[in-house]
Amino acid sequence: MTDTPRLSLPLLAAGQAQKHVTHNDALTRLDALIHLVVDSRTQTAPPASPTELSAYIVPPGGTGAFAGRADQLALFEDGGWTFLTPRAGWQAWVADEAEHNLWTGTEWRRASPLSSLGAERWGINASADATNRLAVSSEASLFNHAGGDHRLKINKGAAGNTASVLFQANWSGRAEFGLAGDDEFRVKVSGDGSAWHDAIAIDRWTGSVVLPGSAWACGTDLLINGDMQINQRGFAGGALATGNYGFDRWKAASGGANLSRSGFAITLNSGGIVQVVEPALWGLASFAGLSLTLSVEGLSGGNLSVAIGSQTGTITAGADRRSVTLTPAVGDTGALTVRLSPSAGTVSFARIKLERGGVATGWGARALAIEQMLCRRYHWRPDGQILIDAYQAAAAGARQSIGMPVPMRTTPAVGFTVSSEINVQGSDRGVVAQSPERAYAYVTAQTLGRVRAAFDAIAFDAEF
Repeated sequence: MTDTPRLSLPLLAAGQAQKHVTHNDALTRLDALIHLVVDSRTQTAPPASPTELSAYIVPPGGTGAFAGRADQLALFEDGGWTFLTPRAGWQAWVADEAEHNLWTGTEWRRASPLSSLGAERWGINASADATNRLAVSSEASLFNHAGGDHRLKINKGAAGNTASVLFQANWSGRAEFGLAGDDEFRVKVSGDGSAWHDAIAIDRWTGSVVLPGSAWACGTDLLINGDMQINQRGFAGGALATGNYGFDRWKAASGGANLSRSGFAITLNSGGIVQVVEPALWGLASFAGLSLTLSVEGLSGGNLSVAIGSQTGTITAGADRRSVTLTPAVGDTGALTVRLSPSAGTVSFARIKLERGGVATGWGARALAIEQMLCRRYHWRPDGQILIDAYQAAAAGARQSIGMPVPMRTTPAVGFTVSSEINVQGSDRGVVAQSPERAYAYVTAQTLGRVRAAFDAIAFDAEF
């Protein structure tokens, strides 16, 4: 044996000449390794002017004399560099970090977080890793005050990131609360750690609490006929020219649209669809400055572009209810235009909903009679025929009053056809709207006797 087994100090040999050289070399090595201090563990190149006190832990990527010496100790001795391979348990004080470092056998790491730099990983009765850099295995954890307050802070990088507390059973998620994917406070639950359901959501601007998973607690839908089940015009699906209405309350945007419906599934093949929403209908003076969330169910085929007033956003494709929150600008006063169009290609979705606040709640259909009344505020087609059949003198008229089922938005325009007529003076017959609440049908006799007119396909229209 010519070197010691632990520090590789040179040993004197029997009959060795100049024993003082070997002895002094051993002392120099001891002087360096006992209470070892290195200048740095991140400097890849040797210093230009080293001294007898220069020592380094060589990092990966070393250059010059440090090349190929990663993790070794570099000691400057007798005018040159000596390199030692560390053994597990060796310690060094790293001067430029003011930290003790320990060689584990595979890496140099901080022995304890003594300075503001802290430790890269810390395990307490557990093994920390690159993701869980602080790991604690214990029956309980205590975070105590230091004489006053104590706050636990969880900070995230951006709105789309997550800052939350997750509860698991056998490493599978079951409940989570915090800011998960947006800036609204949510409480979520899962039965299998894969599918998650919002149980509670709190709007950060208003403090309004919603229960997205409870149908009875759904927010008010500001859209009418969001599932397109009411179809007074008998629209069969297909192409709609700009401004033409199909399913009740929905018309084609500029450039037209092509859409269809099967059950509750709405397919928008091209173009855009629009609904104009009145704030006064929902007890509001204006939507300007209010956060509004538009959501759909089961969006497939691609993303959905959304415009609410002057503001635009995108709903990304995915299962369950998907949403985007937009805040109409100061200038978005009066009736507000809501527009939906495919970002590209054909998209399918169901049950469109617009509600106040920054949280999308589940679908809750209004009673059919109420939804029909809301539709008839803008468009009404009476069932059947209105028939006026009377005996009148020449130039005398007969009239039949028509009461609207609900006051319309404004005095409506009227459309109709005449399927039969007898003894009518010229074309002096028709249907006239007097106000948003009343209309009448009339006919004028040409000569003394029976006068008759039958009116079909009557439509009262007060749409935007």
